Amino acid sequence: MADTTVAPTQCDHCKRTSSPDIKIRACTRCFTVGYCSKSCQRAEWRKHKLTCKPKIAKIEQAADQGVIDMNSEAVRLQTQCENGTWQDVGPINLLNNMNSKNVHTNSSSRRKELSLATKQTLGQTANSFMFRHSHDGIDENLVVFLHGAGDNHVPFDKLGQAMKLPQTATLSLSASMKMALPDSSSLLPKSKSNTTFVQLPFGLGYTWFEEMDYQVTGDVLPNDHPRRMQSLGHAVSAMNMLLSSLTDHSNNETFYWLPERIFLFGFSAGACLAMETCRLWKLRRQVPLGGAICIGGGIKTVSLPGCVPVNSDDDDDHHHGFTDVLIVTGSNDSMYSQEDALKTKSCYGNGSKVHIRVQQGKGHGMIGSREEMQTVMEFLSKRLVRRMPSMEDMSEK
Repeated sequence: MADTTVAPTQCDHCKRTSSPDIKIRACTRCFTVGYCSKSCQRAEWRKHKLTCKPKIAKIEQAADQGVIDMNSEAVRLQTQCENGTWQDVGPINLLNNMNSKNVHTNSSSRRKELSLATKQTLGQTANSFMFRHSHDGIDENLVVFLHGAGDNHVPFDKLGQAMKLPQTATLSLSASMKMALPDSSSLLPKSKSNTTFVQLPFGLGYTWFEEMDYQVTGDVLPNDHPRRMQSLGHAVSAMNMLLSSLTDHSNNETFYWLPERIFLFGFSAGACLAMETCRLWKLRRQVPLGGAICIGGGIKTVSLPGCVPVNSDDDDDHHHGFTDVLIVTGSNDSMYSQEDALKTKSCYGNGSKVHIRVQQGKGHGMIGSREEMQTVMEFLSKRLVRRMPSMEDMSEK
């Protein structure tokens, strides 16, 4: 269906109207309101974000007119097979910044950097995280990797490079980091440690929260054990602070991502943390994230103590829905079974947003087959956004 949206002619913040000296540029996310300057857009964002919906009708209209081919291989996500050939796994949503005339053609200008606030939140711990730009020089999306217990961020950083997702930067985190968090930021009391999270005994590394009694028995803690819930709550609070800094719209556009273009990718304990963070994001009435990929893990309780929903007079909950989640587990996984995955789905709050893939013959481990990677790539292909630089100033011509 053709898009009949009328281009805005008045600044939604200061109410100045379009003139030869004043250009009103539409919000490139919804195209329903416009602004005369970046300062007006930033000032209005706290109000506008409650009703701002991504709009793809303009892209569809361009496709209908033959300007772009929605089925072109240039705008579809592909994954490399073992024999070196490439296989199409689905289309990528196209982003058309039609109303931005001052466009830079140098790919480095489309790269985003971590803001000062984000860097301060991550702390100064050496070798505890790795941020990488997209291989194609356009950082439209961001994937945040969270490792499992005793592991570190290095293998996940390499995985992010190997996936070569189009226009997608990666941020691989280590549980060894000492994050700079305000005293009031935690959902639950902090534990005193040289890391924000949990240091394993005997030099075995770090993890995000206490899954076992590492101090006395070495036994796995029940899902609702106070120590497990307390440390998990603290980790979720820390992740919430990080995501808030990454999506802070008051920053320059080169220092923030829209929530729906941020994806969490976690394994085991990291998967549980990723999904709990998505649930808290919903309770705090934030715009849903782009998606979460949980390998061998997920939430295990109906709620997390301290995660209190934010009250709002806004009856329209569409803008504050649940983030889509993909769970990949193995039929022989004794640590996170198919039954656990089904329980996770029932605990999430909206089971329709949770997609489960059970890999036959697989135990507890990271992605280890082409079929699993194909599932992950298909999930991402439906949610990643891809900028079309050649069309960015089309409406100005």
